Amino acid sequence: MNSAELRNELHNYIDKADDTFLRMVHAMSKEYHLNPVVGYNTDGSEITQKDLIKRVKQASARVKNGEYISHEDLEKEVKNW
Repeated sequence: MNSAELRNELHNYIDKADDTFLRMVHAMSKEYHLNPVVGYNTDGSEITQKDLIKRVKQASARVKNGEYISHEDLEKEVKNW
């Protein structure tokens, strides 16, 4: 089912929905827009926008604290893999 078909079907559901369904769809939509999925981990789990911002801040702090490996050292380490 393509996007246009999905939209049409969802519109039909919403037009006929009771309050419970509407509230669930609204809550889900609101959460999605507040914290959208921006990527996936290698295990297939989602990375949300909040997760990514947190990771970037943590990585930046590590770099500021000198917790990183130089390009040259990384090249040496890769040779031992």
